Amino acid sequence: MIAGILAATRHKAAAIIQGAAQAHAVGPAGLIVQLSSDLAAALGEERARELHGRGADMNWDQAIAYTLTQLTQALSELESGTQP
Repeated sequence: MIAGILAATRHKAAAIIQGAAQAHAVGPAGLIVQLSSDLAAALGEERARELHGRGADMNWDQAIAYTLTQLTQALSELESGTQP
């Protein structure tokens, strides 16, 4: 779900987080398919696959730390009115 939220403004981060989530947790198939399609459209198939793989290679602690960092940055940008 976090990857889906970040996908609107942080395509690369969303692809990495989605890869990590799929490697460590199970999510709703429909959401995963739709997010994969959206990220491939935004990043290109090859780049989306590459970033997804980078997330899948993370261990649990790395995935959580990366996700929290991305969320913190996104919230900070929302508060300051800036975009990535």
